[in-house]
Amino acid sequence: MELEELNKLEEKVKNLVDRSKHIQEENENLKSQLLQLKKDSASKNEERLEIKKKVTTLIALIDSLEK
Repeated sequence: MELEELNKLEEKVKNLVDRSKHIQEENENLKSQLLQLKKDSASKNEERLEIKKKVTTLIALIDSLEK
């Protein structure tokens, strides 16, 4: 192998390593975003349950007035 071929190979390997690092960073970022979305979703579900309880209580109160 000539020096020029080795230089080309070295450049390709460096590019591959750089791309791999970039993909790893992007993967970590996406994992973080997914975790945050899951937390947000859980929080919204808790909020919906609380609203449902309050509406059910209000409906029961209204029903009690009609009797």
